[in-house]
Amino acid sequence: LYSLKTLNSSFGYIWKENERKEHDLKVLNIAFTSSNNVSDLYKEQIAANPSLQKVIDKQLILGTTYSYTYTNTMEQNKKNNIYFRGGIDLSGNSLGLILGANDSSDPKTILGVPFSQYTKAELEFRHYYNFTKETKFVSRIIVGAGVPYGNSEELPFIKQFFIGGTSSIRAFRARSIGPGTFNGNETTNSFLPDQSGDLKLEMNAEFRGKIYDFVKGAVFVDAGNIWLLNENNEKPGAQFSSKFLNQLAVGTGVGLRFDFNFLILRTDLAFPFRKPYLPQGQEWVIDNISFGNSTWRKENLIFNLAIGYPF
Repeated sequence: LYSLKTLNSSFGYIWKENERKEHDLKVLNIAFTSSNNVSDLYKEQIAANPSLQKVIDKQLILGTTYSYTYTNTMEQNKKNNIYFRGGIDLSGNSLGLILGANDSSDPKTILGVPFSQYTKAELEFRHYYNFTKETKFVSRIIVGAGVPYGNSEELPFIKQFFIGGTSSIRAFRARSIGPGTFNGNETTNSFLPDQSGDLKLEMNAEFRGKIYDFVKGAVFVDAGNIWLLNENNEKPGAQFSSKFLNQLAVGTGVGLRFDFNFLILRTDLAFPFRKPYLPQGQEWVIDNISFGNSTWRKENLIFNLAIGYPF
């Protein structure tokens, strides 16, 4: 459909207070994205779905990022281990002040490319409860928010939030959920789903145990969604509201992990419990589960193959 090329350059510092605490400061972070080889099919669909144009538009990001990580997961003798990572991404603020960028409908440019102006923050927390060395219950929550302003009407595509896939909500294909109750699968025609948002909430829980030698198993439940800050007429139901908890996608499944020490090969088989894009009152699909029905299996069973643990 198209090719995206991104050039990244950064200057900064990474330092550790001790084995648990790490800081990562990019004083200057630059990213430039452009597209080429855009197919005629993709161009035709832009007329029906203008948001597709934003995927291939040139993007210039110039700003600062900082993240802080705390973990004690290296201490295997503890009953409880935790991992926390918090990060903030600031772009275009100095340029916005210098150039007087305050109207996203008439953005200021550098070498003909509008620069992005936004603030984005993301927090991730994981908890590991160790029954034994090989048996544990792991949970994770991710909260993220991005606010465009000044020179930008929305976050640049490469900085938006996505959800679904092998290390996210495994009962749904990558980038196929949301935003909100919007069903992107109905509008992408022959395209792969590629839904994005300004806000993100994701929760995961997984019970892990040893089956035999290097073979380990897992049972998991995933939930979450993404949303838009502002209303979008092309994506009804996508805007964040007080009803966000009733708009979560939920899935469950089982998996095998083949631990070869130098490599962990992960397989997960998952299916949805709740589809937020279905009509109100019909979102829960537990009663429809039918492993013996080939049509149900084709539409709902998702097989994930990945390297390493999801979290």
